[in-house]
Amino acid sequence: AFFEKHPTAHWLSAFEAAGMPAGPVLSIGEMHQDPQTIAREMVPVVDHPVAGPVQTIGAPVKFHGTPGGVRSAAPVFGQHTRAVLTDLGYAPSEVDRILEAGGAVAAPHPEAAE
Repeated sequence: AFFEKHPTAHWLSAFEAAGMPAGPVLSIGEMHQDPQTIAREMVPVVDHPVAGPVQTIGAPVKFHGTPGGVRSAAPVFGQHTRAVLTDLGYAPSEVDRILEAGGAVAAPHPEAAE
């Protein structure tokens, strides 16, 4: 109730004048429009294979020499199953059999542990 007596800008100014670190608590809409959010690419737009262009959460840590970022949307269920099974050492015929059976794998492939 005490802080509701004045708007956020008032308190930020008062805290800054007193040398206290402070920042506003933004609504989702305000956060999406905040210049710092935009400058740090914290809500990038990616193309989702089902939903089309969607906003997602950006990488919170930024490195100068090795910049990272969001390269794609979250995968849909099963989108990478074939690639994962292949990387684990399953032969293409085994992958086909697993996918035809419903895509479930009870245990890692024995060769993957070697």
